[in-house]
Amino acid sequence: MTSLCGNSHPRAARLLSLLLCILLALGCAACAGTSDDASSTASETSGNVSDGPAQDDYHDGSGKYWPTYSDALSEEIIGDRTEVRVLVYSNKIQTTYFSEEIEPGLYSTTDAKLTEAVSERNNLVSEKLGIDVKAVPVDDVNATLRQEILAPTGEFDIAMPFLGNCATLAQEGSFYDLRDFEEQGIIDLSAPWYDQNANDSLSIQNRIYFTVSDLSIMQKIVSTAVIYNTELIESKLPDLDLFQLVLDKEWTLDKMQEIGRTFASDLDGDGVRNSKDMWGAVTSNGTALNFYFGAGEMLCTKDENDVPIIAIGEGRSIRVSQKILETLQEKDWVIRAESLRDEGAADIWTDTLAIFGEGRSAFYTMAFSAVKKLRAYDVDYAILPLPLADDTQTEYYTPCTGTYAYGAVVPTSLNAEDARFAAYMLDVLSAGGKQYVATAYYDQILKNKDALSDSSKEIDILDLIFENVVYDVGVIYGFQGLNSLHTNLMVAGSTDIASALESVRSQVTEKINQIVEQYSK
Repeated sequence: MTSLCGNSHPRAARLLSLLLCILLALGCAACAGTSDDASSTASETSGNVSDGPAQDDYHDGSGKYWPTYSDALSEEIIGDRTEVRVLVYSNKIQTTYFSEEIEPGLYSTTDAKLTEAVSERNNLVSEKLGIDVKAVPVDDVNATLRQEILAPTGEFDIAMPFLGNCATLAQEGSFYDLRDFEEQGIIDLSAPWYDQNANDSLSIQNRIYFTVSDLSIMQKIVSTAVIYNTELIESKLPDLDLFQLVLDKEWTLDKMQEIGRTFASDLDGDGVRNSKDMWGAVTSNGTALNFYFGAGEMLCTKDENDVPIIAIGEGRSIRVSQKILETLQEKDWVIRAESLRDEGAADIWTDTLAIFGEGRSAFYTMAFSAVKKLRAYDVDYAILPLPLADDTQTEYYTPCTGTYAYGAVVPTSLNAEDARFAAYMLDVLSAGGKQYVATAYYDQILKNKDALSDSSKEIDILDLIFENVVYDVGVIYGFQGLNSLHTNLMVAGSTDIASALESVRSQVTEKINQIVEQYSK
């Protein structure tokens, strides 16, 4: 690898030129003094009045998100490399949960604003570091990673598997602990482009083999909320203000049930309830667990040593689970996606979306991935957080569906030097992702293009929904079926969560202990 000593290296020359320009600019500013027409602007990070954007650990001199804390290391880490390659899912098999946020122009279906933002991020990285950003799209990231660990090819630097696969691969020793790079000053996991809820929830014994960052937007795409048909609601309940119910903390599961029942009916009068009838809500078996998290309950929490412990099983968690299971199993106002298989549906998810899109349901519990698909329908809708479980709950919670959210990882197939580069670029791309990509998806696409935000309201409903995004280590690691208790009970038509829990408790505890022991080595 080319030596970084001396001024002959092209990056060193560029750095020297940049320093001379800065010194010259400072000299000119000192001579000029304070001009009459100088204006003050608010700093993005502090809100204080200043003469311009202030550089800090998380912003460059122009005020853009950037990991300036590692700038002194960048020349040595990058060396003579000219590109970074990120292993991602293609759209061949994952037709919904594929990556569009690494390299622009891969798919014609990508929103123009997102393509533009990815280009801006990548251009920034190229201008600052001389590094081109490349996606390595494959059908199965999990299988490709496994093969790479067995027989390294060096075809990628960073990988973005689904979080559940991250947990499995981490137990196989497939990833570097990101904390090691943090200790070297290469990354800062407390930076604003990392999801701190994910860091707190997904670490075990303070080891973080994978995390969630603005390298991806999938964690937003697969977060769960409720949408409602505004025209349908107004047709029967013209005085109902659902937004105000949310603000008043009166948007509860009971209220959703009450409203939903108002609309449920045998539309064609044939005495058979099916997808062609009118429904109060469209859900699925897996929705029960989302409602459980929306109730502020968890499957697992952590002890003082950052070791997972079973949280479900005490008082409210059991009562809430039973109430959710009972409510969502009611067939007179709720239709579940899985029931459409009995009607011969080839794609139950497309067909359940059609129930709402065609105006035959008041509510629809969905991941944000459904929003883009709803553009094909002529339906007016608005968005709500998942309902409170009861009137004692004071906060709304939004679960991130760990099955399809991406993790950010550095594979152990890389040698130590290449791993440092991968970790550095993961950090850089995450910072640029926050600056451009996450902002474009959230502000320009969700809020504006899909009109999920109403600036006339005192509180932005979308901001409220994403204020408390929940990850649960029990969902990501599975822990011998702990993450499927609610879904299995929905399938079985049972509400006996206490017995279901006791049937797996010992296996769950044993699995947790096994993982802790493995990570302690």
